[in-house]
Amino acid sequence: MRVVADACFAGAWLLPDEQSKSAERLLREILRGDRELCVPSLWTYEVTNLLVSAERRKRIGSEQVTEALRLVEALPRQIFDHESLLSRQRTAVLARRCALSVYDAAYLELADRLQCGLETLDSKLRRAAKQMSRSGRT
Repeated sequence: MRVVADACFAGAWLLPDEQSKSAERLLREILRGDRELCVPSLWTYEVTNLLVSAERRKRIGSEQVTEALRLVEALPRQIFDHESLLSRQRTAVLARRCALSVYDAAYLELADRLQCGLETLDSKLRRAAKQMSRSGRT
């Protein structure tokens, strides 16, 4: 079963001061092969930014950033791009409709395109995903 997880959700896997039982459970399911992690291509950049920002704030050290990036690289995942005009248009519509950043809307668009769940710790994005699942489609 596929699932889209945003970068802040992945942060709970990588940052020692961020914990989430649902994130830990999903990570175990991904590593066992019970779930397939699907992410937009921007995910790797956002995760890297999250780690570098945490280092700048002295939450982690440079060695931890390097190790976390190794873990991210080894994580089984399928990367989807948003290069088609249709996916970019859908992302823009979702960003406007849900008052999201285009980056967050990219996760929502991918989850909708794949017709799968979206895992996030961002309350605004979570509300938008719930609203979409109740209404059916974009």
